Amino acid sequence: MNTNRTPQLPEPTALIAALLTMMTRFSCLGCPRLAGRIRRNLALLQHYADTDMPPSLKQLAQHLEREWTQLHLAIADEPLHDENTEKTIHTASQSLH
Repeated sequence: MNTNRTPQLPEPTALIAALLTMMTRFSCLGCPRLAGRIRRNLALLQHYADTDMPPSLKQLAQHLEREWTQLHLAIADEPLHDENTEKTIHTASQSLH
């Protein structure tokens, strides 16, 4: 593993372990906030250098992030703020108000 990783990024193995734990808990609870955290952590995986995170895994994380975004929007009553574009995406129930 590359020790020159950006200091703000957690250890890749720890992040993947946390994601697996959160996804398992989500399957039991269906919590919208947990879905949002999963989406943010999947986005975070894409910021690692290729030496820390294989490109194929980063591509998978990008695909899964889009799926978790859609899931979060479908079940949440709160808007989703996209840090990458600085846009707020409103859930279906809020977009009608």
